Amino acid sequence: MANSVICKGDNGHWQPNYSSVLGNLAAGGINLYYPAKDRDGVGLTFEDGAIGIGATAAANLIQEFLIRKLTPHIPNHDPAKP
Repeated sequence: MANSVICKGDNGHWQPNYSSVLGNLAAGGINLYYPAKDRDGVGLTFEDGAIGIGATAAANLIQEFLIRKLTPHIPNHDPAKP
């Protein structure tokens, strides 16, 4: 699952996906398009970051479970195996 909260590391073990979480928080911190009175700073940054993390997690769950149920006859494609 790409861009999820947890992922398999180079060592093959499950671990937190720090780059995704920190990337969502960084994206949430870019709130220059809000009017000056609405820029709450840290609170808004974490709120927007959490929304990004939640949206990514929901999209990954839909992709993993719902889409596979709706399209059971499509073969799995593993790019690692030619």
